[in-house]
Amino acid sequence: MRAIVRTVVFPLLLLGLSIYCSAQTQGTLTKNMNLRSGPSADAPRIATLKVQSKVRILNATPNNGFYHVRTGQNKEGWIWAQGVKVSQTSQPSRKLVRTPATRELEPHPVGMAAAAACQADLASCPASGCAAPDSPHGLANQLKRTLPTGTNAVMLTFDDFNNLQQQADSLVGENKELSPDDRAKLKGLTAGNGQVSEGDLVSLVGFLVGIPHPNTGESVNCNLRGESNNDFHIPLSNDPSNNDFQGIVVEMIPQSRPDAWNLSNLTQVENNQQLVMVTGALFYDNFHRVNGDPNNPERGQPHRFSLFEIHPITQFVVCTKSDNSCDPSQSSDWAPIDGVH
Repeated sequence: MRAIVRTVVFPLLLLGLSIYCSAQTQGTLTKNMNLRSGPSADAPRIATLKVQSKVRILNATPNNGFYHVRTGQNKEGWIWAQGVKVSQTSQPSRKLVRTPATRELEPHPVGMAAAAACQADLASCPASGCAAPDSPHGLANQLKRTLPTGTNAVMLTFDDFNNLQQQADSLVGENKELSPDDRAKLKGLTAGNGQVSEGDLVSLVGFLVGIPHPNTGESVNCNLRGESNNDFHIPLSNDPSNNDFQGIVVEMIPQSRPDAWNLSNLTQVENNQQLVMVTGALFYDNFHRVNGDPNNPERGQPHRFSLFEIHPITQFVVCTKSDNSCDPSQSSDWAPIDGVH
């Protein structure tokens, strides 16, 4: 098993990345206004917003007299700045280590131990975990532990993860075992202006939301218990005010995990609402169902709108600029999680 490295992966292939600056600024419309696709009165109209509507201002500096905003319905666009009353909002600080309200439950096929550890310790746990190496479950476990090759990461957006899920729905479905032939269908998927496959090296920029926490007794880690023996489940979204239903999951595996990759540091980054860039392998978590509707949550299913994850993470860096205006292609804008406070 190769050790996880945190060297910065550049240059990146940029596929329509959006960076969100000044995410704590809120605006209230003083009149009915149009939400437009660009900073111009001639840009196509996306929606009509009513007076007193609330929007989140993504950049406090107007462009051509227009604010870049996101609405409460998660629509993003531009509105005339003179029709917006600006105010600052603050987020309550969270405890450095928190317990999630619900735990992710991994389904166990018939004949597979659901609770008892199948190895004495993590060092003895094979890549296929408690599953047979040639079984579909064993293949998924191996993918969770496989570090991606290459040095040029494909930069994905949250829209890409939504589109990838739609493709997977038609190709392989969800909440079931996938054979090698099934997993082979997760190749050459459309993302941004190019293609991406399961196992590829990818990157994503976003904010930590929800509660980063260790999984409990997964087959991939031989059903061993305890924080040091399990993957860290980290919800990520495109706005720090979102909840984990509006995000995806990225995971740090316990094998050779750096000491600085700990729950206290992760929660501190979330408290600071710092932009992060995560790099690792694209993985499709076929064991679960999409659970992206907070009004109809599914028990035991991780909160997220896509089953595609970055798993395992090979690099986790934090934006060093107070306004979160970091450029993914500039390594000097980013620092390891233990280098930012």
